Amino acid sequence: MSGSEIEDQDRKDREDLIEDTLGFNLRSIKTLYALLASPRSVMRAIVERDRERFTPMIRLFLGLMGVQVALSVIWGGHAGILEQSLSRLSEEQLQDLQTLVDRPLDEFYAIFGTIIGFLQPILVGLFTAGSVLVLRLMGERRPFSVNLNLMFATLNAGSTIGLVVMIPQTQLDLPWSIGMGLVMLGYFQAFFRGMPESIIGTGLKRWGYSLLMTLVLIILILIAGLVMQVTALFGAYIWPLRAARCIRPTTPPPMTAATKQASVPFPNM
Repeated sequence: MSGSEIEDQDRKDREDLIEDTLGFNLRSIKTLYALLASPRSVMRAIVERDRERFTPMIRLFLGLMGVQVALSVIWGGHAGILEQSLSRLSEEQLQDLQTLVDRPLDEFYAIFGTIIGFLQPILVGLFTAGSVLVLRLMGERRPFSVNLNLMFATLNAGSTIGLVVMIPQTQLDLPWSIGMGLVMLGYFQAFFRGMPESIIGTGLKRWGYSLLMTLVLIILILIAGLVMQVTALFGAYIWPLRAARCIRPTTPPPMTAATKQASVPFPNM
């Protein structure tokens, strides 16, 4: 092996180490750019089983989720989202809620945020994988791994836009509907412009399949968000009470106005 080949291999090993550790390297940035600028090149590489040109889609998704969780923590995190959502309640209602959860609300918010941060990549990834069942009905027969990577490529395009709009959403009060609309546009453009003709065809058929898959992804992500928040709320409720219940029997307080009126917005995906 020549000196230049050894240097190239060393550089590739360093990049792989950075990518495995942090989820991102130069190749990851190039992959994200390609998903927005030329998604056809990424999806063609997936179909051709070329794993060298672009970062594997599931690894890229986990990296994006990590960045999103980190940014949400900087700007208050999911704990801050829950606190902001409940801030419109009266002092009496907040006191009722604190009595219900049997601990300071700040601790309740923090536990909720921790659980959300843990569940987000798992549940979003699992629910999104369900879209493969729809994709496999389109075009020629393909291996499951190819279909899965094609759908995660579409998901990553929308998630990249979601990261960009997170700043105006959290700092400038950009309406949730506008942010979700931009994310949907990211899904649609990646699927419409990227999928090979052998899978979704051309013309009206291409438009129809692209709209269908965009809708499927949004529905699956909203369901994942609902499951995630219900699980996190329940987990934050029982977490501080488990030890106490082992020591003394307690009877949960009745449902209050606070718990009936509180609502939590879906996290940005």
